[in-house]
Amino acid sequence: MQTLMRTRMSGHPVTARYRLLITFALMLVAAGLTAAQDLACGETVLRAFASLQDNCADLPRDSLCYGNAPAQASFAKEDFASDFGAPGALASLIGLDALTTSAEAGRWGLAAINIGAHLPQTYEGPGIIVLLAGDAALVNEVDPAKAMLIPPPLSTIATTATVRYKNPGVIPAPVGRLAAEELVLVDSWDNSGDWLRVVNGGEISWVESAMVVRLNAMDNLPRLALGAAFAMQAFSLSTGTGYPECAEAEPFIAIQTPPDLPANLTINGVDIHLGSMVTFQQVHRNALSMTVHRGEATTIFGQTVQQSETILGILVKTDARDNQVLEWSGALRASDAEFARGERAQAALNLLAKANGWNEFETFMYPEDIIHVVQSGDTLYGLTARYNTSVEGIIAANGGGDDLRLLIGMELIVPKPGSGFAWRGQ
Repeated sequence: MQTLMRTRMSGHPVTARYRLLITFALMLVAAGLTAAQDLACGETVLRAFASLQDNCADLPRDSLCYGNAPAQASFAKEDFASDFGAPGALASLIGLDALTTSAEAGRWGLAAINIGAHLPQTYEGPGIIVLLAGDAALVNEVDPAKAMLIPPPLSTIATTATVRYKNPGVIPAPVGRLAAEELVLVDSWDNSGDWLRVVNGGEISWVESAMVVRLNAMDNLPRLALGAAFAMQAFSLSTGTGYPECAEAEPFIAIQTPPDLPANLTINGVDIHLGSMVTFQQVHRNALSMTVHRGEATTIFGQTVQQSETILGILVKTDARDNQVLEWSGALRASDAEFARGERAQAALNLLAKANGWNEFETFMYPEDIIHVVQSGDTLYGLTARYNTSVEGIIAANGGGDDLRLLIGMELIVPKPGSGFAWRGQ
């Protein structure tokens, strides 16, 4: 009889409601725990970023900094070994073999690199800044013996009034003048030995060597041949591909160049011209994403990636490296998550800048307009889809004619990218 009663009671609607209430309560508890874990995770990341101000102040060029634990550096030779065992440690970039950061319970690793990149010693501000965050790794691919360092400049004077040029060469572009007997600071030769690099006030220009007083010490100045290596000019990078504990804790590697001096880097075996701030993230063991958050980047394959665009690289294993980029995809609009990553990266870079007295920058989802160089296969409707704008807007920004024709190589104004197809132009 008791067994029968228990059986009947188990199907009672009151008991069923209790079960639903218990299930709902457990779901609320689980949701609360998840929210608390996400909050704690996000706070861990914020504390790690804040530590950059204390641990990476006074970061000189061609050096690296231990921002937050866990991080580890290894060096190619014992001669270059440095004490890099705790947050706040600094080490020379020369001879660095590999740098890794990782993420553990309650800890989120950070490390920063300031690459000199042939900048003159008179140039104020940082060089190329590389920030490793979370589960990230970087392997140096430049032989320390071949990495060229720029010495302090030599003082000489102009023998006669002459012109300074943007680049050395037969038909260079003039950027200024030197008066007769004006003080000139020079720090390197071009590959031909006919031009000297002028670095007065940190500004880079070139002058014919015959136009300044020749000093014996000039024989010891380096020659900046095209493609001359500098420390960390070439490296391979990777990040973890697992799910982060929270969105703020996703791993990335950010690279920021001086705004007025773009740089040529070789990343995962591919030459890239950067004049911007970009982030890299390995979205799969065989795929690497690069998102441009400010400025633009151009690959050796001829692709120009504008602000708020992302490209994906296919990774393959080769004899030279485990993650060689085989090719890049076409540029796509950056996702909201990628844009948020850029904001976090820029905030961290700005904390580093504040600690070192450098300029701070902002990222924007889209600039006011974009100059698109027309390529084979481009159509107005294709461009409106790519930049999320309108046909009418593009036509209005480029003269307003109904017969607008796209010619390969022409510069086309794309107004208000990201504004949506509803925008019709002014």
